This record gives sequence, structure tokens and C-alpha cells, in this order.
Amino acid sequence: MKWNSPEFILLFLLIPLIAGYRLYISRTAKKGGLRYPLAFLAGHGESWRSRLLFIPDLLRLLVLVLLIFAMMQPQYGQEHETVSRQGIDIMLAIDVSGSMAAEDFKPNRIKAAQKITENFISGIQDHRIGLVVFAGLALTQCPLTMDYGVVTELLRRTSLNMIKYDGTAIGDAIINAVYKFSGERSDKRDRVVIVLSDGENNSGVDPLEAAKVAADRKIRVYTIGVGSLEGAPIPVIQGGRKMYARNRDGSLYIPKIDEQLLKDIAFMTNGQYFRATDNTALEEIYKTIATLEKGKLDVSRTIQYSERFIWFLAPAFALLAFEIYLRSRVFQRLF
Repeated sequence: MKWNSPEFILLFLLIPLIAGYRLYISRTAKKGGLRYPLAFLAGHGESWRSRLLFIPDLLRLLVLVLLIFAMMQPQYGQEHETVSRQGIDIMLAIDVSGSMAAEDFKPNRIKAAQKITENFISGIQDHRIGLVVFAGLALTQCPLTMDYGVVTELLRRTSLNMIKYDGTAIGDAIINAVYKFSGERSDKRDRVVIVLSDGENNSGVDPLEAAKVAADRKIRVYTIGVGSLEGAPIPVIQGGRKMYARNRDGSLYIPKIDEQLLKDIAFMTNGQYFRATDNTALEEIYKTIATLEKGKLDVSRTIQYSERFIWFLAPAFALLAFEIYLRSRVFQRLF
């Protein structure tokens, strides 16, 4: 048993005041005497009604006591539920370099990544999430927040042209994400970076040095290599016509994923590497990551208390009705 509003216990201080006041009124009335001739009262002793006149006042005090108990909101634990006490902090680092325009994903890599990442965010609960985008350098789109609507909207606004410096700066993306985990609140939570890229690192900080910084701070990095096994050409628009990027010798430019680098980053940070070869595979990878991280939450059993004020309110109304009946019927006449 617990009391949800224990402050109402102070109302019990009114009980002795009310009782004293009623006693004073009763004694004052007796001193005043009865305005009936002695001849009329001759032969009449003290009736049982007069001896029990205190009962209605006593009942009214009991009603007040029960109402105070009801106002204190008694609760009794009978139901149980599971409550998540602590979530995790997740920074998403998404590659927006030109190669993400490749169409081996539908409609292309960047659009598929946006849609599937959006689905991942929609399934999140109790986690803070932020967003970093990178090409030749890394930019923070959204700091850590639990406003998933804001993250989703900023994710939808990402585009291949938002960073003018083309390239793939995986190390910059990791460092940028790592430094977004700051403050006492983040230090007490598990911290995760999810890097989604389709190319080789060719710009910025050494990714392995960035991974070491993450590992030193106990931040796990999950890496996702995006692209079909055979690779795909990169479409470009020139003069209103769709063409494909080519090497200097005229052959199609097919960027390759540096899988070993992504594996090393994941290994150094106690994370995991995944290869997404199509939309379905990427969606399954996000589900796997969600499952892996769900088990790291602090989950505890807690008591869901049920309201029990009716235990006091019902008898209070019953006694009040009985008290009114006594005053109006039984003690209406003294004799």
C-alpha cells in the first residue's frame, strides 16, 4: 500500500479542532436549559435518545476521516509492467558523395538509404538520435535528440549536392559523430555510430585513427558497405542528358567499397560490419542493429499501482447517509 497524495494527511489536524468545537457547542446548549415547564417534564427520565445524541456527531467525524484517507489516494500494487529505464545514443553518418547516385538500389543508393533509415528511426523508442552527412568533409545535420520528427525531416532534406567537396571522408564522419556525444547524460548511456558508405576513404582524417578515438571512449561503430557485389556506374546529368561517369581511358567508373577498412573500424570499436547489396539487405541490417542494441538497455520490473480510494470513499458516503437518517428520523425528537 502506498499513498499518492500524502500531503493531505495534514487535514487530520482539523479533527481535534472540529471535535472540540462540537463539544463546546453541546455544553453551551446544556447550560442554556430547555424552554419547557417543569410540570411537563415531570415523570420523564433521561431517554435513550438523549443518551445517544453524540452518535451523529461521531459518525460525521468518521466520515471526515474516511474522506481524508480517500483524498490521500491509497494505491495497492497488483499489476506489473516492464519499463525501459535507459536508452542509447545513436549518431547516423550517411555518405552523400556523388557515387551514392548509383542505381543498383531502387531508385538509387541515397534515396534507398534515406527511406530505409527513416523506417529505422520510426521504430526507435527511448533512444536519442543524431545525423551526420559526409562527402569530402563531414557536416552535422542534427545533434542528438529524441524529437524523431525533426531527425526524419532533416534526413529527407539530405541530397547529393549539399556538400560541395566531393570525395569520401569516413574518418571525418566518425570524428564528427564522436564529438557529438558530450555531457553527463551521454556519458551514462551506451553510444553507437552507424556509418553508411559506398566508397573508399580518400579525404580527411585517417579512419583508423578516428576509430581509435571512438574505441577509447567506448563508442561502438557499426559500418555498412552499400552497393551491389559487381558495383554500379554513377549517373551524371550533362546538358540535360543522363550520362555515366567515366575514367580517363573512357571506361565506366565503378567505385569500389573498401570493405577491409570498414571491417577494421568495426572490429576496433567492438562494433560490426555489414554489406548491403540491395534495399532488402539494408533494411535487414538496420533490423539486426536494432536487435543488437535493444539488449543493451537497462530494463527493470516496476509495480503499476491500482487506485484504491474507493475503499474509503464508499464507506464514507454510507456513513454520511446513515448519519443524515439518524438526525432526521431517530433524533428528531428528544422523547
